[in-house]
Amino acid sequence: MSSHKLPMLLVLSVTVLSMTGCTDRIAMAEQAMTDIRNQPAQPIEPPPKAELVEDFVYSASAQRSPFLPPSLVNVEGPTTSIDGVRPDITRVKEPLEQYELSQLVFRGVVVSPEGQRYALIQRPDGSVASVKVGDYLGLNDGRIVEITPTQINLIEIVPDSRAGFIEKPQSLVSPIS
Repeated sequence: MSSHKLPMLLVLSVTVLSMTGCTDRIAMAEQAMTDIRNQPAQPIEPPPKAELVEDFVYSASAQRSPFLPPSLVNVEGPTTSIDGVRPDITRVKEPLEQYELSQLVFRGVVVSPEGQRYALIQRPDGSVASVKVGDYLGLNDGRIVEITPTQINLIEIVPDSRAGFIEKPQSLVSPIS
């Protein structure tokens, strides 16, 4: 044999052997799948019996909500019905009352030399406005009651199907923690 044919023969024999190995593995996998398919089906265990759970009556609804910051506890007071809470339709709306709270972003706090705290609110168009305690935000007559370094707490007047309107605490939280 010539010296050129020897490497070619070696490559050809390695290729044939490797293909034989693939065929053997594929055949083994097909045989295993056939064996599994030919086994009798195993019975499935029945699902566990459902336990009857007795009803739970929440008895702490008259107490302070653990999800409200302490600063809002005194402001919120009892939820009042149609007799006392109503939006003031004669009040001139402030500029940030044309946006939903979800559209506004709380960007930070600035303190004036006199000690007055102002929150910086970014509008959807990217411009920034400053607000203070007593100003209004959002579509639901949200009056600001507290400004902290991380959030703005406000009380909104929202419609309630049973009572007309109720006061509801809401917060605008800074995305930067």
